[in-house]
Amino acid sequence: MLVITAACSTPAEPTRAIEPITITFESPDTVARAVIDALNGRDLARLEALALTEQEFRSHVWPELPASRPERNLPFDYVWGQMKQRSDSSMNQIYARYAGRRLQFVQARFTGETTKYESFEVRRSSEIVARDESGTDWVLQLYGSALVKDGRYKVFSFVVDE
Repeated sequence: MLVITAACSTPAEPTRAIEPITITFESPDTVARAVIDALNGRDLARLEALALTEQEFRSHVWPELPASRPERNLPFDYVWGQMKQRSDSSMNQIYARYAGRRLQFVQARFTGETTKYESFEVRRSSEIVARDESGTDWVLQLYGSALVKDGRYKVFSFVVDE
């Protein structure tokens, strides 16, 4: 008696590489300079491009957030939509107030807490010391928090924590 066995399997789906985070900087100072440059140049599109994109948030941030756990029952679209709306609103207010002011970067720092996740951290309460045309130094909050991943910085959100 001849017995023939065969294994059937479905071909595995190709693994998609996670797109890297774009427009990142080597330090808090270089992020702050980029924000100031966009404001000085009245470049709202550039300012917006400095913040996390939906795809970057989905691929790099969302999987590690407590909100993404199934028991929380919070859909990605809801969380992203709320964050994006608040960030855009803050960005537009910052743009309206500081665009074209000809600020000169002096120093950047974070005064809030740092939240560490498995592959990234979020540094909160950014402060940028900038000098105006009269030579006066100002402590400004031109964005709220930064994502730090693989030693690189990116604007996480323009929402300024109160």
